[in-house]
Amino acid sequence: MVIDNKRGWTSVVEVFVSILLIAGIMAIVVNNNAIQKPKISEQIYKDQALTLKRIQMNDELRIDILNNQLSVDVNNTIKDTMPDYLECEAKICPLNSECILDKTINKEIYAKSILITTDMVNYNPIELKLFCWEK
Repeated sequence: MVIDNKRGWTSVVEVFVSILLIAGIMAIVVNNNAIQKPKISEQIYKDQALTLKRIQMNDELRIDILNNQLSVDVNNTIKDTMPDYLECEAKICPLNSECILDKTINKEIYAKSILITTDMVNYNPIELKLFCWEK
């Protein structure tokens, strides 16, 4: 009878070790996939930040924005720097006002904004907001 009891404990230990091995392998696989594939929203926000930074650093584009104009140059900068799988629209809003997209889109919308305050002569803070969604 003592021998049968040892076999029972051996089976329990074997099952426990097997479960630990399977769980460990699954954790490694899931963790590797999470590291390799950044979330699409993170990438979109990075692209938006880069695009808005380019507009913010360009004196001509800054002047257009401060004059409340979404010029062809501003729109071309957005079109050229954002990925092709995204549809984007910019909006100029006064500071401290609600700045929302004027149309309804039945997709997830990613929005990021910057503040443009001066053209080195006049202080006129304006918010430029970039709305993007997948095509």
